[in-house]
Amino acid sequence: MKTLKPKEWSDLERRKLTAMIRRRYGAAEIAAALRRHVGSVKRMARAMGLLLKK
Repeated sequence: MKTLKPKEWSDLERRKLTAMIRRRYGAAEIAAALRRHVGSVKRMARAMGLLLKK
């Protein structure tokens, strides 16, 4: 069975993530907009030092 490589985050996606967090969107809303999994969004936000809305 072939294992899938995680999709890399582009600079544009990182900027959108930052902008949406600043506008107080939740992780689920951001994930839907970026077509990513919620866990992936949370992981990237934490890696970038950003806090998500509770």
